Amino acid sequence: MNTLKHISVIVIVVLFSNYSHSQIGNVIWEENFNTLDNWTKVTGNGAWGWGNGELEFYKEENVIIDAIPGEPGNNGVRITAKQESGPGITDQWGNALQYTSGKIESKSKVSVKYGVIEARVKIPNLNLGGWPAVWLLGTSNHPWPNKGEIDMMEMGHDQAFRDLHDTHNGGNGLNNSTVNQVVGANAIFYSEDAIAPGNLSGAASTAWDPEDLYCRPYYNHDVPLTDRFIVYRTYWDENSLRFTVIDEGVEHDLYTEPFTISSESDAFRKPFYLIANLAIGGAFTDAYNLGDPGSGAAVSMALPADMVIDYIKVMEWNGQGEIHMGPPVEKNGVFGIYTDETPTQDALVLGEDAEVYVWESTLSDGTIAPYEGANGISWTTTGKGWFGAGIMSEQPVNLLNFGAGNLKFKIKIPAHVSFKIGIIDAWGNENYVSFPANQTVYGLTRDGQWGQATIPVVDIRGQFIDLRMLNYEFVILEESGASAEFALDDIYWEDGLALGIHDFQTTDISIFPNPTHDVWTIKTKKETIQSIQVYDILGQQVLVLSKTSHEVNVDSSGLKTGVYFIHVKTDKGVQISKLIKN
Repeated sequence: MNTLKHISVIVIVVLFSNYSHSQIGNVIWEENFNTLDNWTKVTGNGAWGWGNGELEFYKEENVIIDAIPGEPGNNGVRITAKQESGPGITDQWGNALQYTSGKIESKSKVSVKYGVIEARVKIPNLNLGGWPAVWLLGTSNHPWPNKGEIDMMEMGHDQAFRDLHDTHNGGNGLNNSTVNQVVGANAIFYSEDAIAPGNLSGAASTAWDPEDLYCRPYYNHDVPLTDRFIVYRTYWDENSLRFTVIDEGVEHDLYTEPFTISSESDAFRKPFYLIANLAIGGAFTDAYNLGDPGSGAAVSMALPADMVIDYIKVMEWNGQGEIHMGPPVEKNGVFGIYTDETPTQDALVLGEDAEVYVWESTLSDGTIAPYEGANGISWTTTGKGWFGAGIMSEQPVNLLNFGAGNLKFKIKIPAHVSFKIGIIDAWGNENYVSFPANQTVYGLTRDGQWGQATIPVVDIRGQFIDLRMLNYEFVILEESGASAEFALDDIYWEDGLALGIHDFQTTDISIFPNPTHDVWTIKTKKETIQSIQVYDILGQQVLVLSKTSHEVNVDSSGLKTGVYFIHVKTDKGVQISKLIKN
């Protein structure tokens, strides 16, 4: 979906993979859209990134579960694009917009790695300006395109793209196809060879095929691909990606051969989450781009327009296929960020699942020896007027169990430097605590030697940080322009709950009904419940009960509809499970 017609990329080599002995296996996950519990409705104007120039503002009310006409008992998700303006419907600069639409994503709720991903989708009459897509983004904390993108299907391509490939796959070679008659797919990843003046991001795209060698969008001039259900598939294993469309029972490949995944495109060997949306206008289409009416034609798609998805399912492919439900598994005990000698239950490993980043060349290497062990971080400011750096995990890390714990670190830094320590989650939320110059805060004494700082997590998490989905687990920031050499070492989170994490239904503890409406019950066979803590999807504690019993009724009528995490402390430890409140 972040595909640009202007992406300048290397030629992607698409090699043959032997599919003669491959087969589709069992369904391992299926979304039939009877609810949206596995999805988040995206809102706001921040969805146009990567220079797409889309014209819509995403609103929650533009996404609903609805019955599919002519298919009794069958529901789907309906995403509606409208011609609409009003308060708050603006672009990122505050300028009024004329269109709204809908977008859903499964980030932090469902992720997939390998398998056959299949979607049954009905697209409205696009005319000019509609850009519907079902796609996936890597769960990695790296920026796009480094995290990878898999576009199962997208329509609305500009005329130049349609004309380039129309001698293949149902095209007639007459340069007369409409947006309603053509569908394509794409895979995008980072490549140093793709970096060029017009493509500084290094986005390499399989759909970039100016010589018409391998990209094969599907054409149907007789029966448009709109206003009826079509099935789209992505076949994905550790070695290849294959995109197809099934029209009236006939499967058509969207490339001459499956794309071969290599070390360069290793992003496709990591988990991805699902996205669906109906965009309006932008660089992918022949409609104009955001802020530049002269860049294309006016939107002529009849509005309101509905995109409907009947189902999305994942099946095994070549014996591969994984689904993960919910956020990453919680870390416990002591979690190391950068330490050699502190005992930890788990830790980030630089170069494997984490990296240290300096922002905008504001720091260079320093000479201060480590506090402990053979490794340390030492920097010198470079005179940029500020500095920033942090330790980022390759995948989101769940530190929800450290909500009552501390973030500890050693630092050797001059007393005249005011700085902040913070964390950033996978949604882009940031929060910091301050260390003013010449003051002792969070236990840190600055006397020219190494000092110990202990920050309660309750302080550093702030209001909006999602501890279940951390991106940067440690950040240092200075904004006053002080010059200094300093060093960091022995960074870790401590006092995470020492848990056995189980599903209630497979232990001596049960929770019912689940899903629930208002009142639900926690019951044990042998253990004695001592306390119950309820956390919302952002990791905020919303309910606490202290009980000494084998059975507790909980009234959650004051809580909103959504997903909650229940921490039950018994005389034998703590267990966690997910509760859905309708």
